[in-house]
Amino acid sequence: MSSRSTVETGTGRKFASALLFLLGSLATFGTAAGFFGATWWGFDRMADWRFPFLVVLLPVAIVYGFVFRRAISAVFLLAAIVNAVLLAPMWLSTQDEVASDARIRVVTFDTGDSESNRANILAWIDSMEADVALLHRTAGDWEGTLDDSDAPYRMVPIPLADDTHGSPIVLARHTATVAPLSPTPGSDFSVKVSNNELTLTIIGLTIPAPGSVGQADRRVERFAAVNDGSRQIQGPVVIAGDLETTRWSHAFQVLSEGLTNSEDGFGYAATWPSFDWPLIGDYTGIPVDHALYKGTITVPYRLVGPDLGPAHRPVLFDVSPTGG
Repeated sequence: MSSRSTVETGTGRKFASALLFLLGSLATFGTAAGFFGATWWGFDRMADWRFPFLVVLLPVAIVYGFVFRRAISAVFLLAAIVNAVLLAPMWLSTQDEVASDARIRVVTFDTGDSESNRANILAWIDSMEADVALLHRTAGDWEGTLDDSDAPYRMVPIPLADDTHGSPIVLARHTATVAPLSPTPGSDFSVKVSNNELTLTIIGLTIPAPGSVGQADRRVERFAAVNDGSRQIQGPVVIAGDLETTRWSHAFQVLSEGLTNSEDGFGYAATWPSFDWPLIGDYTGIPVDHALYKGTITVPYRLVGPDLGPAHRPVLFDVSPTGG
């Protein structure tokens, strides 16, 4: 081998080593910083990227350890394991067993001011036979869309909180009983949904990701208010919407304390961004749209819907009674 080839090989090896070290270090830092979300909103946002961190750290740790034989690969592997443990409940946890065939099917969807996709969105909701659809940050003439469609839905007039983000609407299937309520403190709106066998209160909430300390503090305040308000409501309660954060953040823990996460047991399915990368599919992005609940109910079925145009994907879930 010529001296020039030796130099090029050495340079390429150093570049690869430096690149892997940089990727592993950044992902390891983000993994650790996510545990300190209560101290700064920027760290809290890093907690949202647990799955991407795992995807980066695992191959980096393996390649770095075998090719470059550096002890630092053990640190990268440890960080990967930490993320894997935090992700595990999405597959390993389970929902309670149902007590009857009764169900209320709910869709929550941040339509993201997407005016041109109303007909497609409504058609998908109808095809899934949802009883109620919570549409957040809507735009355009939804009443006109309903009039032009054969879909069996009506718009429920709902009072909105003063600091509601965007223009949410609630669609109810003609066979569903949906009544507006005064917004639960901290929320955007609240409705009571019932059928012959099940009645529940649904709290709708959409909060943008913070970009400052003040916005982060306000988000935590609202999350705490919604959590406290849900505890004051008699009977089953569901909290659903685009929270712009994941289950691993400090802010999410404030909201979810004492509640059950509908994600448990259904695996990882990102809701933002709505597009899929080849081979990765549903694992592209992060799950920031949620449904939490309390009371003698369970979620026996849950799915993240397809790309319907907006930046987010819809989340559909069934609510059924339990024997508890």
